[in-house]
Amino acid sequence: MEDQAYEHLKKSEWTEARRALESELVARPKNLEARYNLALLLQQAGHHDQEMELYQKNMGIGWHLPTTTNLAAIYVEKGRVVDARSLLEKAAKRYRNEATPRYLLAELDEKAGKLKQAEAWHKKSLRADPLNAFAHIRYARFLKQQKHFDLAIKHALKATRLQPTSAICLTITGNIQVHRKEYQDALESYQKSLAILPDPETRQKLINVIHLLGMDDRAERMQKALNAWLKHHPS
Repeated sequence: MEDQAYEHLKKSEWTEARRALESELVARPKNLEARYNLALLLQQAGHHDQEMELYQKNMGIGWHLPTTTNLAAIYVEKGRVVDARSLLEKAAKRYRNEATPRYLLAELDEKAGKLKQAEAWHKKSLRADPLNAFAHIRYARFLKQQKHFDLAIKHALKATRLQPTSAICLTITGNIQVHRKEYQDALESYQKSLAILPDPETRQKLINVIHLLGMDDRAERMQKALNAWLKHHPS
């Protein structure tokens, strides 16, 4: 039944996938991965309360890192930051070689203005998993915000080497390169990002860099095209 669900997911057959996952959980109620995937389907359908209930049920059965991080994100959205922090701290103790709960704790501290604690968690995330591209790129973004651009670019480039097909890693790298006035490098980073994941915000950044490189005619043509697309695709 679980294999059937994944086949339906590949074909974007959401209703059939949901039914297959529900049947799987009737047969094997301790299948954490199946319940997690069902929660993701319910999220896409806008059933956020049911999504949270499924994650909470998973946590009552056993540890599952994707469930933990998604549930923590829901708690943050609902203003339950203390619950999110408690959950992530427990995950950090349990998963000693995982960066994810640590860099999420770093971002909670950063939002709270606790920058020293945030940096400490970022460093812990990198010690836990030095090859985690997202740990490097999130630390790079933090360093950029603190205007430590030289160190930020080192971690950003490390992230893109580890995950060369990650659009978000490439976009953040481009953002740092703009601040370093490395406009040609930023242009290449944004172009690579857009080739992976077309995104109007990144395209606007690309247009801005093309202006900075003095190619105003090209930038203006691209701006008109983007404006026309946004007119017909409002967010």
